[in-house]
Amino acid sequence: MSLIDRRGGHLDSDLLRTFLAVLEAGSVSGGATRLLRTQSAVSLQVQKLEDTVGQRLFRRHGRGVSLTAAGEQLLPVARRVVDTLDRTMTALRGGQGASEIRFGVPEEYGDTMLPGILAAFTRRRPDARLFLRCGSSAEFPRMLAAGDLDLALHSPEQVSAGDRIVHREAAVWAGSVLHDAEGRRPLPLALFDKSCWWRERCLDLLGRSELDHRVVCTSESVAGIRAAIAAGVAVGVLPRSALTDGLRPLADGVLPALGDTDLVLTRSAGAPAGVTDQLAAIVSAAFAPGGLPRA
Repeated sequence: MSLIDRRGGHLDSDLLRTFLAVLEAGSVSGGATRLLRTQSAVSLQVQKLEDTVGQRLFRRHGRGVSLTAAGEQLLPVARRVVDTLDRTMTALRGGQGASEIRFGVPEEYGDTMLPGILAAFTRRRPDARLFLRCGSSAEFPRMLAAGDLDLALHSPEQVSAGDRIVHREAAVWAGSVLHDAEGRRPLPLALFDKSCWWRERCLDLLGRSELDHRVVCTSESVAGIRAAIAAGVAVGVLPRSALTDGLRPLADGVLPALGDTDLVLTRSAGAPAGVTDQLAAIVSAAFAPGGLPRA
C-alpha cells in the first residue's frame, strides 16, 4: 500500500513499518532487531523514507532517536495505515493470523507503566489476544515454569541467564509522610507474605544490625503494604518508583541499606516467538530513557 503525494512520490507501507519499528524500539539497531533485518538495511529504509518526504523524521542522539516535527506529523498516518493493513489481513484470513500471549506484571506497575505498554502493544498487534496477570510477582517464576505464563516482568532474587534486565532501581525503606514509625522500638514492619524473597532479605538485614523489630502487618498485595505504611502503622520496603502520595523514603543510615533491585523479563520455554518478541521489545522500551513514544 502506498500514499501518493502531490510531487509524484509515494509513501510505501513497508517504509512506514520500518519508521514505526525504529520509533518504538528507540533506535535504528533496536528497530532492526524487531524487524529481523540488518541495521544497515533499516538505515537505508529510513533514509529512503526521509528522501521521499523531503524532511528529516528522526533526531539522532546518544540515547537513540526521537521524532522531529515532521516525524510527529507522519506518526498518526503511519499508525493508521499499518493498523488498517494488519486488520484487513486478519479479516481476510478469517482470524487465522491471531495470536495469544499470557503476560504477568507486578501490580505496583499496574497504574503507572502498564497502560502505555498495553496501548503500544495493541497498536503493534491489533490481532493478538492478551491475557494479563497483574498481581504478586513472587508467583511468576512458578507460573512460567508450568507454562501458565508466556512472559513475565518481575524482580527475582537472582538474575538467570535467560532473563533480560529492563530496569534497575533502588529498593527503599518507606515511611508515612505524616508519622514517624521508624522511631518506634521495636521497629514495626509491614512486609509481603512469606512467598516474597524480599521479606527474608529485610529480616536478615535487620537481624544482623541487631535492631529490635516486629512484623505487625503482612499482605499479599502492594496496596496493603502501602496502606499500612501511609497510616503510620509500620515501615516497609518498596521499589522507589512504587512510592505514592502519603509515602516517603527514609533517610540513608536510618535503617540497613537495601541496595538495588533488578526488574527483568523472563519468557517461558513454550512462549510463541513473534508476539512474545514484540511485547518484550515494547516493555523494554517503556523502561528505557524517554519511555514509549507518545500515542
